[in-house]
Amino acid sequence: MQAEFSEHDYLVVLSGCGAHVLPVSTGNSQFRCQFAGEVKMKRKPVIYGSLAIAIAVALFVVYYLYLGSAAPAGQQPLVRLNASNFEALKNSFNESADSIRVIVMLSPT
Repeated sequence: MQAEFSEHDYLVVLSGCGAHVLPVSTGNSQFRCQFAGEVKMKRKPVIYGSLAIAIAVALFVVYYLYLGSAAPAGQQPLVRLNASNFEALKNSFNESADSIRVIVMLSPT
């Protein structure tokens, strides 16, 4: 005998093959549904994984901002533009009027 529509809840199971909608009886409180593909995550691996990701991101930021400023051999070293050296950049740019000049300003945000 089929249960009435109001006596069912629906469970959506997402998998690599697609999504499945399964009816679950609300009248049976003892019913515990377990699927073959169910994944139960434990707290310690999640915490350690999150900590490892946070450390990796922090190391990348430190490398990017402080250690990764090396120019290839034969090229002038990289310079961080600030108010004290802006006038030197302007003069250098204006002195080379007979060649192709390109200024590219990149922002990490």
